[in-house]
Amino acid sequence: MPPRSKEKISNQEWVTSVCYMCFNACGIKVQRQDGTVIGIDGHPDFPNSLGKLCAKGKAGVMGLYNPDRVTVPLKRTNPEKGIGIDPKWVEISWDEALDTITEKLGKIREEDPRKLLTCNMDFPIIPQHHAFAAAFGTVNVGWNGAGFFCGNGYHPLMYLTHGTFYQEPDIDYCNYLILMGSQVGFMTHTNSVRMASRMAEARERGMKVVVVDPICATAASKANEWIPIRPGTDAAFALGMLNVLLNELGIYDAEFLRKYTNAPYLVGPDGLYLRDKETNKPLVWDNKNQTLATYDQAQPEQLAVEGEFSVAGVKGVPGFEKLREHVRNYPLEKVSDITSIPAETIRRLAQEYGEAARIGAKIIIDGQELPHRPAAVDYSRGSIAHKHGMLIGMAIQLLNIVIGAVGVPGGQLGLNAVAPTWKPKEGPDGFLVAPEQVMAGLRPYPANEVRAPESMELREIIPLATYGRPLLLISALDPEKFKLPYQLEAMIHCRTNILMTQGNPEATAKVIRRIPFILSFAIELDEATEFADIVLPDTHYLERLDPFPNHPCCWIEAGSDEWYWEFRQPVVNPPGQARSSIEVLMEVADRLGFLGDFNMMINHYLFLKEPYRLDPDKKYTWEEMAEVWIKSMLGPEYGLEWFKQHGVMKFKRKVEEKYPRPFLKPRIHLYFEYFQRAGQAVKELTTNMDIPWDTSDYQPLPDWKPCPAHEDGKGGNGLYAVNFKLPFHTFSYTAGNPWLSDLSDRHPYATKVLISSQAAEARGIKDGDIIRVESSAGKVKGEARVSQCIHPEVIGIGGVFGHWADGMPVAKGKGTHFNALLPVDMTRIDPVSTALDACVRVEVFKES
Repeated sequence: MPPRSKEKISNQEWVTSVCYMCFNACGIKVQRQDGTVIGIDGHPDFPNSLGKLCAKGKAGVMGLYNPDRVTVPLKRTNPEKGIGIDPKWVEISWDEALDTITEKLGKIREEDPRKLLTCNMDFPIIPQHHAFAAAFGTVNVGWNGAGFFCGNGYHPLMYLTHGTFYQEPDIDYCNYLILMGSQVGFMTHTNSVRMASRMAEARERGMKVVVVDPICATAASKANEWIPIRPGTDAAFALGMLNVLLNELGIYDAEFLRKYTNAPYLVGPDGLYLRDKETNKPLVWDNKNQTLATYDQAQPEQLAVEGEFSVAGVKGVPGFEKLREHVRNYPLEKVSDITSIPAETIRRLAQEYGEAARIGAKIIIDGQELPHRPAAVDYSRGSIAHKHGMLIGMAIQLLNIVIGAVGVPGGQLGLNAVAPTWKPKEGPDGFLVAPEQVMAGLRPYPANEVRAPESMELREIIPLATYGRPLLLISALDPEKFKLPYQLEAMIHCRTNILMTQGNPEATAKVIRRIPFILSFAIELDEATEFADIVLPDTHYLERLDPFPNHPCCWIEAGSDEWYWEFRQPVVNPPGQARSSIEVLMEVADRLGFLGDFNMMINHYLFLKEPYRLDPDKKYTWEEMAEVWIKSMLGPEYGLEWFKQHGVMKFKRKVEEKYPRPFLKPRIHLYFEYFQRAGQAVKELTTNMDIPWDTSDYQPLPDWKPCPAHEDGKGGNGLYAVNFKLPFHTFSYTAGNPWLSDLSDRHPYATKVLISSQAAEARGIKDGDIIRVESSAGKVKGEARVSQCIHPEVIGIGGVFGHWADGMPVAKGKGTHFNALLPVDMTRIDPVSTALDACVRVEVFKES
C-alpha cells in the first residue's frame, strides 16, 4: 500500500487524488518532490483502479508541465475569425478580463438571457456550469462534441431499460458477450481499468466474446471471433437475430417479459394500446380467468403474450406478438444482403446467444436467489452514430430484453440506477422512470412536452432525445426557420474542442464566427479557443479540487461490490494566474447581481439537503461549497479534511443495488407505443408552425433504414469511412501529450488510414503510401495502412487527430482528422435521437 496522503518518504511525499485523462476517474497516488510532480501511479485503495493505471493516466504529468500552457488572461486583437486565422493575442489583467466579461454578459442578460450559449464538457463540474446558466436565464446549456455521436441513440434506451445513463455487461457472471460498435472491457469504454481486469478474469474462466464491427480494432483483435459488418447495418443484424430467436428457435424469457415488460399490453390496429374506458390503463388478457384486465390487475404469470383478442369489437394483440410478427420482415437472406454477414453466421450466433442465456436458470448471490442470464449484447457509439440511431439502439437493446438479460447476473446492468438514496420510480402506464440523481440530459420517459422551440438545440421538438447538440449547427444559422426569436450573441466555452469533435469543422466555424463574444477557459490554445475573444487560464486536474469526480451516472462500474465516493484534490499550485472556471463564474455571477440565484440553482443541481443548502444571501468560496456538498451527500463526519487524508469513501453494495431488476416493480418497454404518440405530437406542432421536420422514425418497433452513406453509394465504387477509438487517447485533447504522441508514432495504425488489402490493390495503394480521402464535405490526407483487419468496403481512421492549431505543436499536422469528412445538414441528423451520422461515403486516391 502506498503511504497515505502527504506522508513523507525521505524528501518526497505522496498525494492521493483522481485522474482526469479521461472520464473514468481512476484513483491515483501522485509522487511529489519539492513541490514538483515526478510520477503518477494507480491507487490500490480505489476500487476502480486497484493500483493499476493506463498509459493516459501515467502521461498526465506531461500536460501539467506543458510549456505551451495558458497562464495569463489573453485578449483577441484581430477582429477577423476563422480556421487558421491568428487571433493576435495580447496579455491583459484579470481586472480587464472580468470587466469586459461582465459588461458583455450584463447587456445580454438584460436584453434576452437566451442569447448566451454555454459550451462545456468539464464533467465533474457540469452541474455548477448548468447552475450558472440557469441562474443567468439561458436555455442554451452544455453544447459539446460528445453529444454529436456519443450516446444519442444509446442514453435514451438506457434510461428506458435500466433507469440510468449507461449500461455495462455483468462480466463477472456472463458467459457469452456480443460487442457491437463497443469495446467495453478493452480500455476504450467506461470504467476502463477495472473493466479490463474483470474482462481478463472472465476470459480466463471461459467467457466467449464476439465482436461485430467493421474494424478489427483492440476488442476484436482479442475476441474469440470477429464478425466484419457493413457500417450502418447493425439494426438489420439485430432484427435478423431476433427473428431467429423468436420465430425459428422459440427462445425468449416469457416469465421476464410478462412480469417486467409491456409484452402483454394489448395493441390495436392503430399501433396504440387498447385501454380501459374507466381508468385509461392499458389492457391485457388474463389467460387464467379468460378475461380482459388492466395491466396491474392480474398476476403476471397469468398474462398472455401471444394470440389475438377482441376488445369491444376491436382486435388487439400483445406487444410481444407484435414484435414477433414484425421481425419476420427480416429473413436472414435479406439481412445477409444488407449486412454482408453470411446468413449461416447470423443463425449460428443467434443460436449460441440464445442457448448461452440459459432461460430459467437461477443463481445464489449474497444469500439471494436470482435469475441468471449469462449472455449479453453491448453496443455503443460505433453502432448508433447514424441517421436512424434511435431505431438502431432499440433493435440491439431488444436482444437483451427478450432473453431477460436486464438487471440480473450475467446480463446487462445499468450503472447505479438503484442506490441507498435513490431508485427508479413508477410512471404512467406502469413504466420505469429514471431517478434525477443519475440524470445527464433530458429524461425520455414520460416524453418531454412538445412545444414551440425556445432553445437552439430545439429540445422542445425532440421529446425522446437526451440532448440535441447537432441541431444547433442548423438552427443557429437560420433561427427564423425554426421560429426562434433571437440569435446567439455570447458563448462561454470550457474543456471541449468543438472545432475538432463536432463533425465538419467548417460547419462549426460558420456558426461560432457569428457569435460576437466568446469567452474560453483553456489550458492550451487549441482550435476552438482560436475563435475566442477572451481566454482565461484554467487549472489542470492535478491543480484542482473536485468532490465526487466519479459521478454515479457513469463512473461507478455496474455490479461492483462497493459504492465509492472519490475526491480530487490539488497536488500542486497552478502556474501563473490560472484559476478554476467555477471560481471565475461565481465572481461573474456576483458582479452581475445573480449570485443568490446561482446559490439556489446549486442547491437544486447538487441535491443539497438541510442543513447544508446554500444561503442565497451569502457569498461562498469554492472550498466552502465543496464542504457542504460532501456533508450533504455523506453526512457531517465527512468533509474536505477527511477526504484529503483518505481520498475515497467506500461501503458495501447490497444485492438489490447490484442486480435491481428482480426487486423493481416498474416495467420496461418492449413495444415502444409512446414513441408513436410522441411523434404525432411533434408532427402536429411542426406542421402548424410550418417547421420542416421528419417524424417517420417515431415508431413503436424498430426497422433497419439505410443511412445516407448507403444512398450516396448507389451505383458507385466509393468506400465507407468510419472512425474508431484507441485505448490510449481521449477525444482530441490527448493528441498533444508528448508521451502519448510518441506511443501513437510507434503504434502500427493509430495515426494511419486503415484500408483493406482488396480495396488497396484495386486502387494501386501500398502500405505506407500517402492517400487522399474525399467526401462531399471535405478531403483529408493520411498514410495508408493496408490490412486484412478491416471490412473490404471500409476505410478506418482512429481517434481525433489532424490538429492545426499553433498552440498544440506536438499534435499539429499529425494523423488524419476524420470529422472533416462529415457533412452536417438535416438529411444526416436523426430527428428523433439527434445523432449526427458518423459514416460517410468517400473516394480514396493515391497521392502522386
